[in-house]
Amino acid sequence: MRRSLKELERAAAFEELIRDRCAERVVETRFGPALFNDTFARIWNLNVVRAEHPGDATAEEIADEVDRVQAGLRHRRVILPLGAEELENGFRKLGWEADHFLFMAYRGGGEPAETAHVEEVAPERLHGLREEIVREWQTEADPATVQQIIAADRLMWKAANSRIFGIVGGGEVVSSAQLYSDGGTAQVEEVATLPSHRGRGHAKAVVTKAVEEALAGDHELIFLVADGDAWPKALYNRLGFEEIGSRFAFLRH
Repeated sequence: MRRSLKELERAAAFEELIRDRCAERVVETRFGPALFNDTFARIWNLNVVRAEHPGDATAEEIADEVDRVQAGLRHRRVILPLGAEELENGFRKLGWEADHFLFMAYRGGGEPAETAHVEEVAPERLHGLREEIVREWQTEADPATVQQIIAADRLMWKAANSRIFGIVGGGEVVSSAQLYSDGGTAQVEEVATLPSHRGRGHAKAVVTKAVEEALAGDHELIFLVADGDAWPKALYNRLGFEEIGSRFAFLRH
């Protein structure tokens, strides 16, 4: 249990390091820093209040502070600290949308996968794949928002020293996974496959390739973050990842 908690804290800190690198300005609030990227003001992930030290505050009090500091944005976004169950329930009661981030650490012993057909690809080759995935994920997003999401992705990839592993078919990347790294910690991220190419084991192959490269780089911790309420976590379990804990973020438009 203690090992998993330390890994969870380390993985969460790694994610925040990447977010910090993408911030254009930081405003301190009563409960923690508010990060802003004005270039990509529509992107929730880059414009967020990180409630690091809520103390005895209620969800209503934190929500009021988020409203104040994010008054110029089209959204409200807050990340809660680990284990803040009372605040999580409070934000749900306020009607905010919950994102359940399930952290999973690689333990080995997963199902084998054929990776010979997986290759490292340049970021610019992912545009078509990312555009289709973003449109599938954000069905109501206008074209400007879609392009801003893709551009913000590129910013985060650079901040995370990302390497991209993909499967190419018909001259286009049809499936990919990314490997973020700081030299000691590695995160497998942005696993995606075009809808027309699903059901062929592509996700299994690209994730396995990313893990192989992380192991070759002698990383002390290899992790990924899954949607705690969606099916892919079962796939990651089969590939050797173990659940180590959750964190929640909340959104209001």
